[in-house]
Amino acid sequence: MGAVASSTARRGGGTALGDLPESCVAEVMLRLNPTEICGMARLSRTFRGAASGDGLWEAKLPRNYARLLAAAGEGGGNEEAAALEAEAIPKKEVYARLCRRNGLDGGTKEFWLDKAGGGTCMTIYSRALSITGIDDRRYWNFIPNDESRFRSVAYLSQIWWFEVRGEVEFCFPEGVWIYHHVGDFVVKNSNEPLNIQFAMVQIDCTHTKGGLCVDSVVVRPQYLARKKGPRGYE
Repeated sequence: MGAVASSTARRGGGTALGDLPESCVAEVMLRLNPTEICGMARLSRTFRGAASGDGLWEAKLPRNYARLLAAAGEGGGNEEAAALEAEAIPKKEVYARLCRRNGLDGGTKEFWLDKAGGGTCMTIYSRALSITGIDDRRYWNFIPNDESRFRSVAYLSQIWWFEVRGEVEFCFPEGVWIYHHVGDFVVKNSNEPLNIQFAMVQIDCTHTKGGLCVDSVVVRPQYLARKKGPRGYE
């Protein structure tokens, strides 16, 4: 479609799509999400050049991207070294690196950027949670499960007192997040770690509980929650 429009315009002596200044194209792309930018990069050489600009991709990165790179292990885990490394490579590559699943705390947590919107997401595995009776196989067992990102889930056979608690401290970007189904919280400084605590508790001891699988906790931006399911993390 772009090629046809271009050739037609040239036969008539007009301006083709590829004749637009790269700076103008980049200004348009600033208003698009990363997925749309990558799609437009296929239209012409000018669009491809604009879609690779550092200014464009830095605008799509979280302001604390150097901290996130350090958390992902870049620069040896040192923020200053990660920032220097980020300066040495295209910002598009920085964005791509942060979109990968990056392990934390021995692989019991992962974080990544949503490719389409740039929002920071996190998964916390059940092994990183504090679960009452988890070490007693009469109550809990970790069983293989191919549907789990971590390849196993905590399975509850039977217990009287059910309690699952956890917390994570991380430099989340500014914006409104959801604290489970209880309420909202606001991130005011992306350079300060935010401590989130969460729990699932049933302490009514009149009957036993069982048959429950605990896989992971997911923290994600509100716009993803609205598109894919309940608000907040699951």
